[in-house]
Amino acid sequence: MKKGIITLSAIFVCMFAFGQKTETELIRSAFRLEKKALVAEFLQLSDADATKFWPIYEKYEQERTEAGTRRINLIETYIDKYENMDDATADALVKESAAIKKKEIALREKYYGTVKKSISTSVAARFYQIEDAINVGVLNELNSQIPLLNKQ
Repeated sequence: MKKGIITLSAIFVCMFAFGQKTETELIRSAFRLEKKALVAEFLQLSDADATKFWPIYEKYEQERTEAGTRRINLIETYIDKYENMDDATADALVKESAAIKKKEIALREKYYGTVKKSISTSVAARFYQIEDAINVGVLNELNSQIPLLNKQ
């Protein structure tokens, strides 16, 4: 599982190396496919549970995409402003980062409840756990690639 999370993290980070939207969308698509395969491997759902789970997961992913787009925009802004970062911009970026994290957690909690109600608590807990692990892996990889703000 750890190798899968690292691979997903690398795919996500590669999205920032490309300037054209078409290439970014191709990388996002690859990320979604790899992520779905990792989730399936981790959850090990019965056929009956899978029939219930995957439509819920697709809705979750559609909603999660907004947070991903916000994170990409945040990083692009950070990179654009990095050399000449003023206090107001730094403050706005920190607030946006916190808002994105809150949104992601709220979304995971929402879908934990949906999966719990539709399938079971154990499947919902595993879903929450793998989503959290993937998110932490992606954030760790991003943090290792993005330079810390210079002291000014």
